[in-house]
Amino acid sequence: MPSKCEFHLNSPNGVYYSGQCVSGTIVLKTESEKDIRSIRIRFLGESKVRWEERESYRSNGKTRHRTVYFRANEVYIDNTTMARGAGKMPRGTYTFSFNIILPMACPTSCEGKYGHTRYALWLIVDRPLRFDNEFSKPLTVLRTVDLNLNPAYKVPVQAEEMRSLGCWPCSSGKITYILRVPFGAYAPGQTLRYSLLIQNQSMADISGYEVEFNEVVTFTAHTPRHKTRRTDNTLAQQSHEDKCLRLSNREFQGELVLPSLPPDTEGGGIIQVRHSLDFELEVDGCHTNKNISIPIFVGTVPIRESLMNMPVAGPSEPVDNRFMDILPSAPLLPPNKDNSDKPPSYADFKPPSFEEAVRSSSPFKDPDANEHSQVIGFRPLYPVYPNADQS
Repeated sequence: MPSKCEFHLNSPNGVYYSGQCVSGTIVLKTESEKDIRSIRIRFLGESKVRWEERESYRSNGKTRHRTVYFRANEVYIDNTTMARGAGKMPRGTYTFSFNIILPMACPTSCEGKYGHTRYALWLIVDRPLRFDNEFSKPLTVLRTVDLNLNPAYKVPVQAEEMRSLGCWPCSSGKITYILRVPFGAYAPGQTLRYSLLIQNQSMADISGYEVEFNEVVTFTAHTPRHKTRRTDNTLAQQSHEDKCLRLSNREFQGELVLPSLPPDTEGGGIIQVRHSLDFELEVDGCHTNKNISIPIFVGTVPIRESLMNMPVAGPSEPVDNRFMDILPSAPLLPPNKDNSDKPPSYADFKPPSFEEAVRSSSPFKDPDANEHSQVIGFRPLYPVYPNADQS
């Protein structure tokens, strides 16, 4: 009978924030005596990127083909502890304790098509003349991104486009469209409200529009040369048949509830995550549809003011600054004892739930893992804050 291993963590859901302590016990049950070199506990956190491409090249006057493997690797923590030395290990149950402090700079766990940022706890039983027994427990590590600490995120964001239909001398007029959102950043689970103003001074009707919340993940390889690949995912989508007839103006207001998703990436790194709110206007006749987009930064702690029940302000409308009775929560911060610009304590908020991201890409297969240590299908958990309007 093979050995069995159980991981008991101080966080039942296996979710940790950077800077926290990962502790607990690992219980190993063996059904027979084993000859071992050592038993080690390893905690590894890293990002890996890998994909392959077919390339053509000329050699001796002939066109040939080869497979090029693009890859990169970044290690954030690699902690190994010796749990037991060499010798005979009788049949039985063994318990090993661990205590690991996560670095503050650990990026958030992320799984993608061409790479991942993953943290895992390993118990490695090193055996002579045999394959090692390797047991792993993937964890979710979140880098706290408190949106209250950046004043720029609290400012309304606007994008404006003006497009002509047709071309001279057959131009049929111009369409101006303005997209507004009250904040530049949100946390998963929040309601993102928007206002779309259309000034249709053309001879074509606008029969509706589509709105999408999109995610772009960029993977950067360093070997054998610098190259990037990206994946595009639509995380939320709506279709509206609201019309804006020729030579008229219309303003539409709507909202999207953000699903569970990873936060945007801060700083450099071989895996970068970005989000945006994108609109496509459906123009009747022989005209191409028109697009407009606003970048939306996603964090792990919502802007306190964004939790209010307020509509999107129009061009000259004041914003309703009333708080809702029930507010989402955030990780606890120390109380604000001075008059600085630090955010207030979040102790009065309810805790978020943790859910898997929606519409994740195909799981990345680690090229360096063997058949005995491969982890397939793991999905990180991300904090999701209650929708204030539904509380």
